[in-house]
Amino acid sequence: MPQQEKSEVRKDYIHDRFVIIAPKRSQRPHDITHDHETPVKSKDCPFCREVEKPSQPALFQVGPGDRWEIKVIKNIFPVVSWKNPRAYGHQEVIIETPHHNKELADFSVGHIARLFDTYVHRTRELMKDKKIIYILIFKNHGGKAGASLVHAHSQIFATSFLSPHIVDKLTKAQEYRITHGSCYYCDLILKEVRGPRKVYQDDHIVAFTPYASSYNYETWIIPRRHIDNITQMREPEVLSLATTLKSIISEVNRMNLPYNYYLHQAVTDQDEHLYLRICPRRDIWAGVELGSRLIINTVSPEEAAAYFRKKFQSKK
Repeated sequence: MPQQEKSEVRKDYIHDRFVIIAPKRSQRPHDITHDHETPVKSKDCPFCREVEKPSQPALFQVGPGDRWEIKVIKNIFPVVSWKNPRAYGHQEVIIETPHHNKELADFSVGHIARLFDTYVHRTRELMKDKKIIYILIFKNHGGKAGASLVHAHSQIFATSFLSPHIVDKLTKAQEYRITHGSCYYCDLILKEVRGPRKVYQDDHIVAFTPYASSYNYETWIIPRRHIDNITQMREPEVLSLATTLKSIISEVNRMNLPYNYYLHQAVTDQDEHLYLRICPRRDIWAGVELGSRLIINTVSPEEAAAYFRKKFQSKK
């Protein structure tokens, strides 16, 4: 596919949010360099085994005692808390490995699957709190993606309220079902697997770069089967997701890009379709994005999908 040259305004699938796909924008001159990130030394890292605090007991762990592979602890700097009725919720940190210098791309597919099994376990536990109606699972990798520590970890953020953004997302999906009699995301899968933005598919999941991508190389991984939260995923689906996520993150790492990934779960909504959104963070949002809320993406989703497809095919 030839590279897109002219800018194009695109609307998000669901939200009233617009993106300008502007590939030529990436060619503009720069005379400012961004500071390199300085990793925290291992001896100072609170997630390493040798400096773990005994006052931080595990909420859950994979592996026995001090030979754990994955460990879940409470976030000791929460913005919501079960003790605070004015900002009620839970925040947890998932330490993804005891090894300071390993990251997700280094993990085996089996280890990533166990990480997602950990997400499943914690989601089930948090859903027992009847005040909780929203659970966000997310990962920040790199300082420019919001990570404060290098040691591989992800987080769970559970609240007793829905943000307006999530309310709008759920409302639009419900309106679509009423009008069309089907799930918007199920229909979206059927469309994207036949188009130029497909990255990968198998019997269980589909990966594609969304039409109005907010980020360079943004990719969604979505189960083919209609499931509304991670606790409903079956083992083959988890393995497919883990395999695909490892491949995509490996390529993002090769481009030396920080990234976020996350998945939404509205506990009380039974008509949501679960998906994992991967957001590499190459471009920095500046005046246009902050002032107008118009997002400029300098890599077209079609170009990004072609890049990933080529990498996937080379691994066969």
